[in-house]
Amino acid sequence: MAVTSTTSTTGSSLDVASIVSQLMEVENKPLTKLDAKISTSNVKISTLGQFKGQLSSLKAAIDDLQTPSNFSAWSASVSNENVASAQLDNTAVAGSYQVEVSQLALPAIWHVSGFTNEAAALAWYNNASQSAVKSAADATVFRTSANQYVLSLKAKATGTSASFDLTGVANASIDQPAQDANFKLNGIDFVRSSNSVTDVLTGVTLNLKAQTAAPITLTVAQAESSARPKLDALVKAYNDLQSFYKAQTQSSADASTRGILNSDFAVSSMMRELLNGLMTPLTGTGGTALAGANDLSALGIKLQDNGQLAVDDTLFNKATTLQSRLANGLVIGYSGGKDLSTRITEMLTSGGVLQERIDNEQQVQKDLNARKTALQDKLVSVQARYTAQYAALDALLFKLNSTSTSLKSALDGLTASQKNN
Repeated sequence: MAVTSTTSTTGSSLDVASIVSQLMEVENKPLTKLDAKISTSNVKISTLGQFKGQLSSLKAAIDDLQTPSNFSAWSASVSNENVASAQLDNTAVAGSYQVEVSQLALPAIWHVSGFTNEAAALAWYNNASQSAVKSAADATVFRTSANQYVLSLKAKATGTSASFDLTGVANASIDQPAQDANFKLNGIDFVRSSNSVTDVLTGVTLNLKAQTAAPITLTVAQAESSARPKLDALVKAYNDLQSFYKAQTQSSADASTRGILNSDFAVSSMMRELLNGLMTPLTGTGGTALAGANDLSALGIKLQDNGQLAVDDTLFNKATTLQSRLANGLVIGYSGGKDLSTRITEMLTSGGVLQERIDNEQQVQKDLNARKTALQDKLVSVQARYTAQYAALDALLFKLNSTSTSLKSALDGLTASQKNN
């Protein structure tokens, strides 16, 4: 009996390509599952990276609140800023002062002339015999005319104590004698070698700029609060992180709507540690106990029922000492010798909970890709084997078909011969 060919134009009995393709669809199912796992791993790594970024933002907001220099308990204002300015540190106290400037501190300036080139002028300055001048003054060479150069020497500091003297030196002339600053505060005379005065008013650096035609006023007073923007930043950073966490850990029977970090114990433990840190009593620098309120309300912040933070206007307005507390150093989440910012840093760095979680997921992805490569190599061999087997079967069926056709022709010829006899 002849075997019917599926491709009569070539005499082939089988569609080898179609058969192998269908068989490979089955063989490729494990590869499809691996691709799905790799895709999920990619999403996890990306999500953990976003979590890390938002955690870094929270740390930055905490650090801002814990940096005393961000909060000056006092501010300084000068009635004429062209004459003077002032900076404060945390030891400054309130007060108003009358300032009069009769003379600014100036550096001594001399020049030595008679040089025919720049090299000669600098050689004079660098000569060992001028070591005292070199240690006291900076040098600049000016070209005054053709083949005429002048060495200008300016004292490295203002005031008579930093002056130097070239009297008796050939071709040396003085351009500006050194002088000290002369000024008054509330009518009391002061003489200082510098225009930046740090030792007259506690916690105040007074910078003299010009002489006064009339007295001006320096006022040191309680600064307006600069805490609110940084509190808002802390609240936003935590709320953004908390919202992201809730979305990425959402539980659902439907895998397509389930959060990618659902049941991720490491991430959940970090969020618990963050909340515990925020709920830990506030302390001073080094964990020193604070007098008065020391919970979130002392910052004007409250924890809402939805788990998010909010700056409460009523609480904030009641925290009248917050500015000075921050200026003196306020620490959030201090426990076991570490504040919350330090613990977040440990989560983010190598070996930390979050970084280790990311590293582990990257290793999972690496292993999956290695398995995929090995499986792909195996499938190439499987496809080649299937193709060879069914091609051989196709050739065999073709031969059987040819033999059947020849046998039929022979039988038909024999039958016809018998009928003729």
